[in-house]
Amino acid sequence: MTAYYDLSVNAHIIFGVCTLILMVGAVFVLVSACVLHLRCRYLIFSSVLLLEVIFVLQGITDVSLKDIKNLSFVFFSDIIGNMPYAAVILLLVFSAVAEAVFLIYIHSVNKNMLTPGAVKESVDTLPDAVCFYLSDGQPLLVNAQMNKISGELFGNEIMNVKSFLSNLKLNNSGGKARLISTEPTLVIQTDDEKIWDFRRNVLTVGNSEVQELVAFDVTEQYNLKKELEMRNERLSDVNERLRKYSREVERITAEKEILTAKMRVHDDVGRSLLAFRSYLAKPQSERDRESLLLMWRYTISVMKKETVPDVQHNEWKLLLKAAKAVDVSIEVNGELPEKGRKRDILIAAMHECLTNTVKHAKGNRLYLNIQSDNTALTAEITNNGEQPKAEIIESGGLKNLRHTVESAGGVMAVKSKPRFGLVLKFEGEK
Repeated sequence: MTAYYDLSVNAHIIFGVCTLILMVGAVFVLVSACVLHLRCRYLIFSSVLLLEVIFVLQGITDVSLKDIKNLSFVFFSDIIGNMPYAAVILLLVFSAVAEAVFLIYIHSVNKNMLTPGAVKESVDTLPDAVCFYLSDGQPLLVNAQMNKISGELFGNEIMNVKSFLSNLKLNNSGGKARLISTEPTLVIQTDDEKIWDFRRNVLTVGNSEVQELVAFDVTEQYNLKKELEMRNERLSDVNERLRKYSREVERITAEKEILTAKMRVHDDVGRSLLAFRSYLAKPQSERDRESLLLMWRYTISVMKKETVPDVQHNEWKLLLKAAKAVDVSIEVNGELPEKGRKRDILIAAMHECLTNTVKHAKGNRLYLNIQSDNTALTAEITNNGEQPKAEIIESGGLKNLRHTVESAGGVMAVKSKPRFGLVLKFEGEK
């Protein structure tokens, strides 16, 4: 087989150029292995590869220069020159393949390795502003957002972090930012309505300390806080109005209880006086002294608060007794509510009409007509006495009765013609 030395000059040049290219690749592989701090076996492999390429390149160079006068390179030229040219090609192909494989591996390592450039690129993509610096203020790493804030407020990137913080606290931005607070953290609002919360931390790296400055975009949280404060103020106003309303309800309830007590005393005294009047009008032999005394004792005990009448059960019985004492009969057409406010109001109205029947109409019959369903209740009270001589003017008992009816949500109407009539209407269930 033809030896490498027997090849033409042009072939020697081509081999030399290819070997020189492989030489550059081998140097790059070795340098990359050192820079990336690869394991020892990779360093040895790249070193051997470089030596092998150097050996081939030296041999090819010696063969090309062997005929030059006064130059004699025997060792390398004899080895490479006497080798079959196919073996030299195999050496070059092996070197090329080895370099290609190693370059692919280096590319993979670079892709997965965290380099300073990758760190800077990652920090720049953060939405928050980040800065690392030494204790004297010299910046080590400043991301794009922090430099953007500095540029918007002070017209330049951060040169010294301590000066930057000092200018923020003194609000030296020329009106481009509004200082919201300095403690416990530094909070500012920029012209674009963003709220930045600056916080400082100290990081320990090995035996030294590194300062960290982070600015968080708290615009949404700040706006939510302001909205919450406004709602709390409105809620405080509502609570105050509720307290006033509660006090007003207590006052009205107390007044209602006093009015109810007055009306009860008024009715009891009225019944007792009517019974006494009827007692005096009767002959001596028909007078029931014990019933009259019993009624007066009950009335006096109620006035002294020694007796609390059972409104739900006793008031109707007392009404019937009072009517019997003054010789008035009561006729009921319909169903009287068994209990509740409407029953109490109807009984109070019957008391008032009983008094007016005996005192003004001179009658002896009292009629109660009740119509009710699940939506409304209507009651009309009339008597068989004389027709009123004039339009009835509400006063005293009737006036108090109207107040009671309307406070319960009802409607009251007084008729004067063709005879006296009192109509009460209530909406809703019985």
